[in-house]
Amino acid sequence: MPPEQFSPIMEASLGKERVFMAQLAELEEMPEDPKLNAQVALTYFERMQLEKGLPFSEKAIHLDPENSTGLIPNVHNQLGLAYATKGETVQDAEEMGIFYEKAILHFKTVVDEYPNSDLNQPAQYYLGVTYALSEDYDSAISVLDKLANHTSDAIIKQSAEAMLTQIKQLAGANE
Repeated sequence: MPPEQFSPIMEASLGKERVFMAQLAELEEMPEDPKLNAQVALTYFERMQLEKGLPFSEKAIHLDPENSTGLIPNVHNQLGLAYATKGETVQDAEEMGIFYEKAILHFKTVVDEYPNSDLNQPAQYYLGVTYALSEDYDSAISVLDKLANHTSDAIIKQSAEAMLTQIKQLAGANE
């Protein structure tokens, strides 16, 4: 990549890192701040560092039961994605199942407790996919069918319908 194209990308990355370092420093001064805990957790999840983000996410969820920061649905959604991704990377079936169960729990939290969140429908989609990954095809079909029939978002509808087709084929092959 030529320097004139690379430089803005590097500057943006360095800017994100400066913000993150400032948040960590601020968190040392205010460890009970739910917004800072959520922001730090989300940054760790973005970096695919689930273990580092977990304590901050747990603290944010505990400190902000009413979602006054507006970040808690995103924390749950990102936890679900992180656990589902972890589940795909392990070989041990029991460990895989534990990761999928945790992912399902977090996606269900977004779906059930934050119905007006912008992340509700994506969480429903991820929930359906995670059910399929855990081979609970009936639950996957139920969630995705409901989503496909009730969403007004064309992209989510198309994705849900495509995933439904694949899952029904998988379910039929396993009968």
